[in-house]
Amino acid sequence: MEDAMGVVQDRALSQLADPRALAGLLTPHAQFLIEQSYELEHERIDSVKDLRVTTARIAHLLLSPRIHQGSWSQILPSPTRSDFRWEADSSAPEWIDVLAELEIDVVAQTDPGGLESLVVRALDDFSTLDEFRAQFRYLDVDAFMAAHGLTTVEDLREAGEYLRMEARLRRPPEFDPTHPANSRTVPVTAAVLLGDVDDVLGVLRAARRIGEASRGRPLQPGGFGVRHTAHALVAAFPKPSTPNPQALPPAQIDALLTGAGIAALFLT
Repeated sequence: MEDAMGVVQDRALSQLADPRALAGLLTPHAQFLIEQSYELEHERIDSVKDLRVTTARIAHLLLSPRIHQGSWSQILPSPTRSDFRWEADSSAPEWIDVLAELEIDVVAQTDPGGLESLVVRALDDFSTLDEFRAQFRYLDVDAFMAAHGLTTVEDLREAGEYLRMEARLRRPPEFDPTHPANSRTVPVTAAVLLGDVDDVLGVLRAARRIGEASRGRPLQPGGFGVRHTAHALVAAFPKPSTPNPQALPPAQIDALLTGAGIAALFLT
């Protein structure tokens, strides 16, 4: 049984190592892979135009960064006493079955941000508390006065000077999906792990280990959003030679892994 499963996974690895075949499998998940790799604070993806696999490396060894901590303490003057302490984290290496560098062409709307105008003026033309309240949309005036021990409008006046600032945000131009400036190419690194539909938990744990081993690594800027992880995680499930009727159906596996931030591929 194990030999048969090994043959199935070897064939699947051969399929995933083909950049064109891998691109076809990943294209339906292109936007998901971007969203798992980048914090899109000012960008909105309108459509995905293409996905290319520029490189696909099989059996990529991922070594966790080793953490070495030491301390040296010494008491002076004589007699001298020294204490030396050393700690090392020797995490086991992890394997990525296929490490794929992707280029994803998208049409996206970007909010340029910025201020259209900023006006600050002194607020001294109020004679009642209601007039003061009317100047502020979001300030809880009663809570403000209670926190500062103020009870009357005279107390409010004597407590200090007040400024009102009005900021008007710059409006983005009308979005034109055909404008060349809205076409972007987003680099993504996908870590593809071979799984078994009879052991979804196993590939989920393997993906989590890859994520932990990648934590803290330098991230190359992608020029689109803010990159927050080194690898977009992908689990690929070969079609078993003998289906197990008790295994989870593909739709349920897909929902389970998508909720965990992992794209699921089902090979034929």
